[in-house]
Amino acid sequence: MTGADGPDARALALWAAVVVLLALATDDPVVRALLAAGALLMIRRGRRPAGVPRPRLRLVGAAAAASVALNTLLSHTGADTLATLPGWLPGVGGALTLEGLLFGVDIALGLAACLLAAMTLGVLVEPEALAAALPGPLRRTGSGLGAALTLVPRIGRSVTAIREAQQMRGWRARGLRSWAAVVVPAVLTAVEGSLQLAETMEARGFGPGPRTVWRDRSWSPADQGRAALALTAAGLVLGASLTGGLPTWYPYPAPTVPALTPLALAACACLGVGAWLR
Repeated sequence: MTGADGPDARALALWAAVVVLLALATDDPVVRALLAAGALLMIRRGRRPAGVPRPRLRLVGAAAAASVALNTLLSHTGADTLATLPGWLPGVGGALTLEGLLFGVDIALGLAACLLAAMTLGVLVEPEALAAALPGPLRRTGSGLGAALTLVPRIGRSVTAIREAQQMRGWRARGLRSWAAVVVPAVLTAVEGSLQLAETMEARGFGPGPRTVWRDRSWSPADQGRAALALTAAGLVLGASLTGGLPTWYPYPAPTVPALTPLALAACACLGVGAWLR
């Protein structure tokens, strides 16, 4: 869903910021799992007609799996041994413990919650809406950063197209020097695209005056409810941190059952309802 039918960028940014805040404020795996599920629900509920961006979700899954694997292989602390690798293996040699695996899962859940929350802004909101949502002093900087970020996928597509064209002409990779036949045209294409973008922005009057919009969108009831619930969740997180009500969890020296607190669960419930609003 995009444009006028999608969520407002400011309300969504507030909601995502509170999700990241709570995911970083606590190390409870249950809370982090609930936050990741809420962010995934937001993506699915407000998705574009093309559907959920599966490549991005695969990247999040790969990052979470890598976090679990690295912590399990590199952390040899804990009483419950799952397996033992030969000591001659650098870094990973030694005991692989249940505690290291569980701590890796906890870190992966926090990472997934933060990445999915940030993904909502890239999937559900158009770049121009994000730029318009920035405060006045930051709008020009945000527009510049947005334009710069668009060059990354364009360069990737350019490299792929040039490589395929060169291969049709008989080109084959034979060392680093042979890649000059691909890199040089790709760089020149990127420079040409940057010049065209600059000329387009100049033709549209970018820079001389304040940014204007054709239609200033008002918040829908769902946006208002999402923002109110996010602020409520932020207040609950702040109150829990001041009163010691944020749940903590640490699997060492022996794993324990996560101890949930009412304030943390209430904050997750507020964020979950905010993700469900449409």
